[in-house]
Amino acid sequence: MKIFRYILPVLALASVMTSCGSQKAAVADTAKVSTASVEAPATQQVSHVAKIANSFGAWTTLKAGGSVSIGAGKSLSSSMQMRMERGKSIYISVRPMGIMEVGRLIITGDTLIVIDKLHKRYLKEDARLLTAGIPINVSTLQDIFLGRAFILGKGTLNSGMANLVSLVNVDGSYMIRPKEQFEGFEYDFKFDKNYRIKALEVIPASSTDKVTTYSVDYADVKTSLAGYIASKVNVATKINRQPLSLSLEYSGYTWNEEVVIDTKIPANYTRVTGSSLLSLFSAQ
Repeated sequence: MKIFRYILPVLALASVMTSCGSQKAAVADTAKVSTASVEAPATQQVSHVAKIANSFGAWTTLKAGGSVSIGAGKSLSSSMQMRMERGKSIYISVRPMGIMEVGRLIITGDTLIVIDKLHKRYLKEDARLLTAGIPINVSTLQDIFLGRAFILGKGTLNSGMANLVSLVNVDGSYMIRPKEQFEGFEYDFKFDKNYRIKALEVIPASSTDKVTTYSVDYADVKTSLAGYIASKVNVATKINRQPLSLSLEYSGYTWNEEVVIDTKIPANYTRVTGSSLLSLFSAQ
């Protein structure tokens, strides 16, 4: 079985999405702002931002099942299980046929751990390895997985952040763009008229044609005990100049129950260095 070829791009791409400082690859621009866009008046902006932010409910832990599909030259579909502790850790287990675990990814604090059970090897690095050095944290990655707007360095969007973002009406939907962008790229979020998230888009700040480097489309946004959650997440990007698509579909949410996240690395496993990351992507 060659599934480890996909474990890292499948699970780590959510982190990579938040960066594009060193990436030159691009995919087609999918969501440009209409020329008819109208910036909302200040009082309306506060109201709309508050309604979007208030749709993100509180939670402490999450358990979910689901599936993942990847297109990277070849296609792969697999069952997976996810565990999260809010602001602390993310655990994703890849389980073909929903039975045997062949690999897992864990992010805790600022550390990334990937364990390949098939080949008895592991990677343990600073999570910024996946984001060209751009600082991220577990909370940001959790927002990306669940379909929640955020401001880098400040956390999940809340109603008190209305003055930190601009809100534009785009053909009957809303675009939220943090006023303070990270050096090297720009990012924004799209929401429909009912305040359900539609997309996250990242483009290079220096790009003259503003071609999307990372795009995330969200669908089937559902109401849960923790507010709106996107149960389908579709990513399009390029890694090492090769197109990569990722589709995640979640099912069976369980909120606020105790979760166990095992970060132990088996003693007989061989460590793979961070410099080998891309070679792992294409390992046979």
